[in-house]
Amino acid sequence: MNLSLEHLTFSYFEDAKPVVEDFSALFSSEEVTVLTGASGCGKSTLLMLASGLYPGNGGFLRTGSVTIDGEDPGSLPPEKRCRLVSMMFQNPDLQFCMDTVRNELIFTLENLQTPPERFEEEMERALDFCGISHLKHRMLQSLSGGEKQKVMLSCLVLIRPRWLLLDEPFANIDNESARDIVLALKRLHKTEGTGILAVDHRLDNWVEVADTLRVMEQKTLLPEKLSPGHLDVSFLEEHGIIVPGSPYPVPEYLKTPAERGEEEPLLTLKDLTVSYGEHRVLKGLHATFLPGHIYALTGPSGSGKSTLFQALLGTVKYKGSIAPKKGSRMGFVTQNPQDQFLADTVKEEISASLKGVEDADAETERVLRGISLWRYRDLSPYLLSQGQQRRLGVAALMAYHCDILVCDEPTYAQDRNNTLAIMTALCSLAREQNIALIFSTHDPELARSFADEVLVLEEGQL
Repeated sequence: MNLSLEHLTFSYFEDAKPVVEDFSALFSSEEVTVLTGASGCGKSTLLMLASGLYPGNGGFLRTGSVTIDGEDPGSLPPEKRCRLVSMMFQNPDLQFCMDTVRNELIFTLENLQTPPERFEEEMERALDFCGISHLKHRMLQSLSGGEKQKVMLSCLVLIRPRWLLLDEPFANIDNESARDIVLALKRLHKTEGTGILAVDHRLDNWVEVADTLRVMEQKTLLPEKLSPGHLDVSFLEEHGIIVPGSPYPVPEYLKTPAERGEEEPLLTLKDLTVSYGEHRVLKGLHATFLPGHIYALTGPSGSGKSTLFQALLGTVKYKGSIAPKKGSRMGFVTQNPQDQFLADTVKEEISASLKGVEDADAETERVLRGISLWRYRDLSPYLLSQGQQRRLGVAALMAYHCDILVCDEPTYAQDRNNTLAIMTALCSLAREQNIALIFSTHDPELARSFADEVLVLEEGQL
């Protein structure tokens, strides 16, 4: 069964430049295909078109067609379309409807008109597939980003679509969990014949299971079909793709903090404990963070990284002590950039952080050109792709003066070039302005390349 895209030209506004232009491709359900390429080249848009969600729910399809085994998914009612093709978004929060994991799965089964007596059996099958049976009764809002992605994937497993489309499925999942899921996806592909098309910037988890790697560039698909098991490193780097196991080239001046003698910590944690009901997420953490130093926070999905950041932000109750240096200010880049947007346009989002700055208009333009978003300056931040939203969120906080900068997955959904640009800018800011930079990541090479100290959260302990 083939997924056919023929001569697609699509834009988000009637008079805007196309996001994809005269795009054609044929994907076979007999292969697990990974689609990669530079941020903003149209990969996520392509999945939305392939799933039938666009143009019915947004944008303008000027030319072209999408068919799966001869059927147009966009013309089908939702209950039939989801059986033909289902999609997992970059941000699973945009797909949830209920309050707990169990209720979300039941909601899915009800929409599929599954007999109630089969609910428990079907739920256990889907939860076990993703290794999250222990999350069955948890509140969705209490889960980490990675756990939410696993829950969303469990819902898709219930649906059993003929094609499964995945948009950055492992962006917030630790490597071990990602490997477990990708092997399960391979089993799903082999046993049920499910076609799988995944968009991903990181290829590490696909090397052993994907059949074909395709690269998008400048709104089109490069003709070469690559084997994930025999990757051409120079080709990948040329096209801005993150190379498995390859360290990031860190500028020499960022590698070590400046020697300033004894300095008072900007932030001290003492016996920090956070619980959700009976579930203790953080168990008595102790840490100090110094000016001009860079700290990477790593650990498995659900280990408490986002909870630690929420405690610093003051949005969850905690016991113990969080003690910033007197007079210091803390800035946050949240895991979901939409949570931090304040303005109506991309340009105003940066300008809001530059109030009182001399020649703020010129500085706003400089910042937006630096993150390749100047052309979108008059758009709402909510109309950007997830990767573009992430760059905007990071840039807005960099423009805001603070002493402690906390970034939850700052390079989420970014290609290699944007990852390097974001981290170089953040680390330069930390070194030059004597800021304590704390960032979380599931990319071990990123942590090793840029951080002075790597802090590992595991089972609630640091």
